[in-house]
Amino acid sequence: MMARNEGDTAQHPAQDRLFERESGVARMPTAVVTGAGRGIGAEVARELAADGWGVFAVVRDPAAARTTFDGVPAVQVISADISSAAEIESAARAVATMTASVDLLVANAAQFAPWDETVATADLDLVRDILAVNVVGTWQTIRAFLPALRAAGNARIVIVGSGGGSHGDPQFGIATHPGAASYAVSKAAVHALARKAALELSEEGIDVFAVDPGLTATAPGMAEMGAGPPRDGARSVLAPILHPGSVERGSLTRDGRPLPW
Repeated sequence: MMARNEGDTAQHPAQDRLFERESGVARMPTAVVTGAGRGIGAEVARELAADGWGVFAVVRDPAAARTTFDGVPAVQVISADISSAAEIESAARAVATMTASVDLLVANAAQFAPWDETVATADLDLVRDILAVNVVGTWQTIRAFLPALRAAGNARIVIVGSGGGSHGDPQFGIATHPGAASYAVSKAAVHALARKAALELSEEGIDVFAVDPGLTATAPGMAEMGAGPPRDGARSVLAPILHPGSVERGSLTRDGRPLPW
């Protein structure tokens, strides 16, 4: 089971009970996690599976992902590159053949930029690629899975942002660190996307959150920079689900605490 703070008795409805299909057959709560092939996304999928969720892991390398999730039968691997509208829509159709609804979408897939990339030195072709994945890809992922989320009746969308795209991170934030410029710009846009989606979808019973996993050791050398393990990042991502009611819809949080963006 995923860890919870002592005294935290409130549960997400999807964790409290089984949902009923139209046929009357009970089912487990269902999540879709993009960018689940490794790092934070893989840990999010594992954490959810351990807590009784059925998980669709959307990945670019399905063969490697099946190895990653070997022995975790609750995780079903789906192949898609979120920068391709056709591929993510195909992934949503594939999920729809296996479940009537989706209770949680974790939009985690993203592309990073070189640490030394600045506004003046950036390769603009790479910038376009990063924006296509991080902003447009996240946007079209939400749209592709909206029918299944609406069908759940009480769904959640967690969009993985970054302190690098906020004004609240004193070390790597927009106002304090000039590097990885296109990544920072893309994540600032993702935070705005989460806020707009939260305003729109709350009327349909869908709550939207932006989360920052914190500096996480997902590449060589990052641990030496003080980055935490992917499991800690995954728990920060899942804070709105672990502690429902403690996080404002549309806000950006790290470890469940507000982070100005």
